[in-house]
Amino acid sequence: MPDRLDPTFVRREIDALAVTHPDVWEDDDLRALALESETGFREFLTKVLRRILETNLLKDKNDIDLAALADLKKRQERFAKRIEGLRSLALQVMLHANERKVELPRATLSISNGVSKVIFTDEAALPDNVVEIVRKPLRTEIKKLIEEGVTVPGAELSNGEPTLRITK
Repeated sequence: MPDRLDPTFVRREIDALAVTHPDVWEDDDLRALALESETGFREFLTKVLRRILETNLLKDKNDIDLAALADLKKRQERFAKRIEGLRSLALQVMLHANERKVELPRATLSISNGVSKVIFTDEAALPDNVVEIVRKPLRTEIKKLIEEGVTVPGAELSNGEPTLRITK
């Protein structure tokens, strides 16, 4: 039997559910119930969350000794990368399942919209009132102007990437 905790298998289960029960897929409550009863979705997210929380504890524990032991800094960075990878994995599976919030025994996982950011399409075209003398774009000012409806030549806002928020 395939591993229900394998993200590829869970994604396949989600895809199969969407195909076999398209009517359920459109109803948030029915979809959440079907995901819980017909797939390893919640079990998978619970396992990923447990790993995130355990790794956070290890990472935080190492904060104390970092000044004395340089190799612990490397270990802390590995833990941070592991957490980021696990968060990304949980986020991708939740996005794939079209679930923005999942309540688990140890925490609630929810997807929030990323913060918009300014993308520069042509820095040389930016007006002088939104750049420093060294022609360094003033992101905060540009973002403020764009959000107020002002067209800023050479800049535009983009949607931020979705992020995974964990609340206890």
